[in-house]
Amino acid sequence: MRPMKGVVAALALSTLVSLPVGAQGYFGQNQVQYRNFKWRVLETEHFLVHYYPEERDAVIDAARMAERSYARLSRLLNHQFREKKPIILFGTRGEFGQNNVTGDLGEGTGGVTDALRHRNLLPFTGDWKSFEHVLTHEMVHQFQYDIFARGRAGGGLQALATVNPPLWFVEGMAEYLSVGPVNPNTAMIMRDASLNGHLPTIKQMTEDPYEYFPYTYGAALWAYIGARWGDEAVGEIMNAIPNVGVERAFKRELGVSFDELGDEWREATQTQHLPQVAERERPRKFSQALLNDKRTGGNIFVAPSLSNDGKKIVFIATGRFLRGEVFPDLWLADATTGKRTKRLIKSTTNPNFEELRLLYSQSAFSPDGKWLAFTGYHEGRDVLYVMDMKKQKVSHKLTMPVDAAWSPTWSPDSKRIVFSGAVGGITDLYVVDAANGANLRQLTRDKYGDLQPQWSPDGLKIAFASERGGNTDISILRFDRWRIHVYDMATATITELPGQAGLNLNPQWAPDGRSIAFVSNRTGIPNIYLYDLDAKQHFQLTNVMGGVSAFTEYSPALTWARGADRLAYVYYEKGDFTVWSVSNPRALKKS
Repeated sequence: MRPMKGVVAALALSTLVSLPVGAQGYFGQNQVQYRNFKWRVLETEHFLVHYYPEERDAVIDAARMAERSYARLSRLLNHQFREKKPIILFGTRGEFGQNNVTGDLGEGTGGVTDALRHRNLLPFTGDWKSFEHVLTHEMVHQFQYDIFARGRAGGGLQALATVNPPLWFVEGMAEYLSVGPVNPNTAMIMRDASLNGHLPTIKQMTEDPYEYFPYTYGAALWAYIGARWGDEAVGEIMNAIPNVGVERAFKRELGVSFDELGDEWREATQTQHLPQVAERERPRKFSQALLNDKRTGGNIFVAPSLSNDGKKIVFIATGRFLRGEVFPDLWLADATTGKRTKRLIKSTTNPNFEELRLLYSQSAFSPDGKWLAFTGYHEGRDVLYVMDMKKQKVSHKLTMPVDAAWSPTWSPDSKRIVFSGAVGGITDLYVVDAANGANLRQLTRDKYGDLQPQWSPDGLKIAFASERGGNTDISILRFDRWRIHVYDMATATITELPGQAGLNLNPQWAPDGRSIAFVSNRTGIPNIYLYDLDAKQHFQLTNVMGGVSAFTEYSPALTWARGADRLAYVYYEKGDFTVWSVSNPRALKKS
């Protein structure tokens, strides 16, 4: 098993918790809590939505989403709830980590469902589309438990333990029914597995879920079943397994054995993905390896940030296993050789930096190279830290009236920081003085998720990713994929870059400020694109075989050193995340 797999498996969108009955009243009771939540209940037709007053505006929409997802899932799975199910909502990941039902399950856990009471617990994610994904994923688990329990929470635990459905079954089904049959992130992993001979049998998926990530491989298998037999087959199998077990349920409903199903699925997967390989490029054709196990040592190189002069790079990664460097920490390396020079922040076991928001945030050098801004989790909330790069020690922290903070970046004069902050589950853009956290200014003020801001070289504009625009209409719960927008600091107006398709994220300004690079999966594969603001034209810079992507489809994977005109990006291939660099990236422009 490649060491990276264990880390990826921990970065789950959700978790099922199936505990012995005696443990249900104890587990999580000793969890450290920094806030006393004043819980309220919003009752809908099928749910009891637990929340606290600060979340009220977001919770009303979340409750509407829950009922919409219930209507679809109850039809697909041919099952209805006889009793109202609890949904417990938290404003942020940090607040979710303080729950006393399961305890803190780690930064990679986006939600959890317990077997005894069928409770969904999850935080708001920062934007509506990804939140609805996690909410629906968790609701599938409620249906799974309820089918075993025959409609009564607390029942069916013995049958559940006896059948013991494998993770690819339960998590793959939840993922498939929450994101649908077409998902570029799943396709990226399955294409990579096809190319490298890593497609498993169903037995291998069952026995080694850490090698074959059950969310992805399971979702791909369920997508094949849905395409061949129809989605009603998913419900038929689910309703059959409490009585006949997993393998017999598949045989009875589909008419094929696990071996036959696995062989046919692998063949179909290769047929789908392998023809694309001839049209794609590997990074070494147009860029240089920067961070990988051979050059840098360790695994999972993500969230890179280049210094303005292109000489240094900060990133999150594990280190050498024999040295005990097994947690994702913040590291500094030489941006030419890729050699690590210092571990800047030791996370997880350090109470001052318990988490580094490795899924959705990245650090940032100040343009003058003197400072580094990054997000850390401390005493129940996110904090923006500023590090003195000469001393390589934290200089100060910016404590502000927000519950969560991501992706800090600097103004050109290195005096201010723009970041994405969340209050009550709603995410907006904020600007604050870097020296002392004074003069906090909220730039956007609405329900749209506004994320991953980047200040333009002239300081007049901020590019960011947002679900606003396009076909998004929150009033009817219609959410488009993220698109790149530009905020004008003088007029407070927001402009959407035209002609965007797919998911677009992680904008980076070119050195002259006349174009913006970003990651987009508009062709089904996440690649780097460039929008020329003068010509009003999109150009594709990369056409890779794997994908320019990190842990999730929303994770930042791009950084541009403007002073050196050098770009670095995270690349996924052979089950690993590595970092590559390219000088003068605008020379790669393809229409």
